[in-house]
Amino acid sequence: DEGNANDSIAENGVFQSLNTSNISIPVDLDDTPPESPQKAMVNDLNKSYSYESEGKESEASAPESNASTAPESIAEPDELEPEPVPEPEPEPEPEPTRHLDVSLALNEDLTCEYKQSKLSTLTVEGTIQVRMSSSYEGEPPLEAPSSIPFNLLFKDHSGHVRTLQENKKFVENVSNESETANREFTYTVTIPREEEYFPVVRYKCDSSLRPVPIRVQSRVRTQGKLCRIALQISSNPQNPSDLVHLTVIMGVPPGLNGESLKCNPPGGVWNESKRVVLWCVSELGGGEKFQLQAILEMSDDLLQSGVDPADRLEFPVMSRCQCVGGQLSDVALDVSDVEMFPAAISKNVMQRFRVSHKEKK
Repeated sequence: DEGNANDSIAENGVFQSLNTSNISIPVDLDDTPPESPQKAMVNDLNKSYSYESEGKESEASAPESNASTAPESIAEPDELEPEPVPEPEPEPEPEPTRHLDVSLALNEDLTCEYKQSKLSTLTVEGTIQVRMSSSYEGEPPLEAPSSIPFNLLFKDHSGHVRTLQENKKFVENVSNESETANREFTYTVTIPREEEYFPVVRYKCDSSLRPVPIRVQSRVRTQGKLCRIALQISSNPQNPSDLVHLTVIMGVPPGLNGESLKCNPPGGVWNESKRVVLWCVSELGGGEKFQLQAILEMSDDLLQSGVDPADRLEFPVMSRCQCVGGQLSDVALDVSDVEMFPAAISKNVMQRFRVSHKEKK
């Protein structure tokens, strides 16, 4: 029973008698029965570990006694603020796309000479001119280069070219051995101004290339005091396009009166200072041919020489023409951008060849 339990505790010396003279007992006006000492201690401990709504510890009221105070309240750490996420670095604005428009003019000149309708000499020389213009897709950079280099690829797979020379003022040869072995040559081209043509490469072809875009044949006959010269001009059917700006120049030797010139068909013009007859023809299609005839009076001295004038007289003929959109050799051209100056590049190749044809007796 309760009395025996208190006696047992007193015998074991767990509790000692308390002097109640110094303890003031607060008066509780509430009719609620007082709590047992054990239950009050538990409530005090619960109060010491209670938290406010913000997550902070509330202070516990310590009993007014000489006993040890309640254990210090354990502060709950504040809610951890999330670490700030670093803002991603802004991506660099893409550079504006550069465009290069390269125009290539490939011009070839054929000079040939025939004697008695047989080919005597023939040479083919070529030149390459370039023109470049640049543009940008978007705003151009503030420090855009004044001149933008590009690569020119020269291909001679047929082996027609005997010598090749670049214009060192605007061109640097950057060919490697493998390219040269394949008859390909790479040049880095830098021209000082845009929208203007500059010569960059010239070449000569060897004798293996023998194009015949036009032929001129002549025949001379005399009758009384008249000398008739007949010319036949023929265009090669394999020409890539029409021959245009055709001029035929025929020299007239002494002993003939140029003022007496009659032409059939009409159109020949006599030039006294140069002693030549000049015909101009607008165009001549591939495979086409036409004839010109000139009639001149011979002088008395020529007739009295005792030699047939037809054997003595020579009428050298020179014909000049050009063909737009075609070339004589198999040279091919290409362009590309330079690694340090990337660009979208386009090309336009214009081809033309000119012919200077001489025919001698």
